[in-house]
Amino acid sequence: MASALFLAVLCTGCAVGQKFRYSPMALDLKASGTCVIAVSALDDRPYVKNSEKTPAYVGTLRGGFGNPWDVMTESGKPLSEDVTDVLCASLKAKGYSAKGVTLKPGESVAAAIAALQAANAKRLMLLTLHEWRSDTMMNTSVYCNLALSVMDGEGKVLAESKAQAEEESLGGGGMNPPGHAKQAVPAAFKVKLEGLLNDPAILEAMIDQDLNP
Repeated sequence: MASALFLAVLCTGCAVGQKFRYSPMALDLKASGTCVIAVSALDDRPYVKNSEKTPAYVGTLRGGFGNPWDVMTESGKPLSEDVTDVLCASLKAKGYSAKGVTLKPGESVAAAIAALQAANAKRLMLLTLHEWRSDTMMNTSVYCNLALSVMDGEGKVLAESKAQAEEESLGGGGMNPPGHAKQAVPAAFKVKLEGLLNDPAILEAMIDQDLNP
């Protein structure tokens, strides 16, 4: 009984104040090019839009008694800004001239597209975060609903890809569940982003031979 109580208290201590690194993150992007692309991530998570959680919220770690503690981005910036930075850096590494555009959480898609169009780019890239969070006690799960759109400069959608997981298990961390989650959750997010970007339809829209910088 005493050992179980000690483990519960220890796990609670490990859960408090944790932050997960989402940026920098190098994505394996299959496309390459030289055109100008306006890029943004839009936070459409309901608990962020209603101010229940801050835009930097990325998940929950639970102490030994199940008590929840919020996990934030390591950068302290909104998750959408971290994601925009990651997308821009990965595109630039492949030769594109990427321009990051910051959006307020909960903005309409129409407003988001208008903000991207203001960058005067050949291509517009919008990643909408309908859901992304992790939940960890002894084991870690992620909840995911991401949508990526690539548009031309006029806002016409050329390609879309989605990643959804109502509850995806990332396994357990033994005696250190928070330590496991800190590594496993950003790694899972990286895989999701690469899957979206390397979808064949997205790749075709990104490598259009008619594009010029």
